[in-house]
Amino acid sequence: MSLPSNSLKLRDWMCSAILGVTASNPAMALELTDDLVIHGFVSQAYIDTTDNNYFGRSDGGTFDFRELGLNGYWQPHKNLNFAAQVISRNAGRESDSEPRFDFALADLHYHIDFSTRIGLRAGRIKIPLGLYNQTRDAPSARNGIFTPASVYFEQFRNALVATDGISLYSDISRPWGDLNIEIYAGESDPGEQEMEYYVFKQALPGEFDDASMQGAQVRYESLGSGVRLALSYSRPSLDYVPLAGFDPLLNGHVISDMLVYSGQYNTEFWTFTAEYLLMINNVKGFGPGFEDFRAKGESFYAQADYRYQPDLTFSIRYGEQIVNDEDRDGDKKFNPAHVGFGKSWMLGVRWDFAPNWIARGEYHNTRGTAWLSGTDNPVGIDTVRDWETYALQLVYSF
Repeated sequence: MSLPSNSLKLRDWMCSAILGVTASNPAMALELTDDLVIHGFVSQAYIDTTDNNYFGRSDGGTFDFRELGLNGYWQPHKNLNFAAQVISRNAGRESDSEPRFDFALADLHYHIDFSTRIGLRAGRIKIPLGLYNQTRDAPSARNGIFTPASVYFEQFRNALVATDGISLYSDISRPWGDLNIEIYAGESDPGEQEMEYYVFKQALPGEFDDASMQGAQVRYESLGSGVRLALSYSRPSLDYVPLAGFDPLLNGHVISDMLVYSGQYNTEFWTFTAEYLLMINNVKGFGPGFEDFRAKGESFYAQADYRYQPDLTFSIRYGEQIVNDEDRDGDKKFNPAHVGFGKSWMLGVRWDFAPNWIARGEYHNTRGTAWLSGTDNPVGIDTVRDWETYALQLVYSF
């Protein structure tokens, strides 16, 4: 759901709107009426990698990674509300700053009793996958400058972040906590070339059609949010459309089954988060030029955040991704071998130095290139196995 051809004017308008509210009322959202509220954010990052490109042309330093967002919430009736967010995101060749709808939905709900609500959402809905997929485009809500790359794939981002369809949900509040159950189905745009690099490690003449998405999530949160648990399932299915007469491949299919186990424990000073992803990929029907295969991948990360002061938080994270569990070192099925895995340590700091303002700094030490963007690193053999990332980010939200 891209925006019209005057996207440059709209992006300028978004920036002006956000900066205008910043100057006139830095501590509050823009409340147009009692039922209509506008929020927004703007972020700018500097990224420098010792090798490889990450979120833009980062080898040597770049300011390519920036985000602008404007969202609104309108409740014309107690059982009906509308919500939408337009974002402009620059993060390498696959995210080129063109404004698009991150979500745009109608939510029809009904309270069975004081503590139970059921509802239907329709439109462009955020996919409930893990703890952070629904908020990964809001920089102040992420658990770092980047969501953990081992679980929240950037190569698969366009297909997984939102889908055009419907979801059914139920919210249950009891003395033992809150339970949310959601199931969804729809279609997602996989992006122009990123899926080709993800599957074939190269660009091809044809393209992947829209991804068919189905899935569900069960999420629990204790009173006071001390404990958060979630079990998420997503099944993206994609069809490849070859370019007639110029394509060595046939109409193949890629079907993935993704299961994410998530847990978080919060205390006054500490937050501990861990997520594990099991992903089974079935690739078939591309003809003699590309053999059918089935691969099971495993990914996880664990993160600890320490709130040294209310406005100052230190973080440490370790994440790991294995693309194929039959080749954990990547030296049997991948060329180069380091494409088959990724292992990374992150040290970070977050400073909430003023109302609505956040400054972040991070250092990543990474071995392997499993989560590198193919469009930013089109020649796999030119990538380097061991690399480091230094990142700074400034965020304003209202």
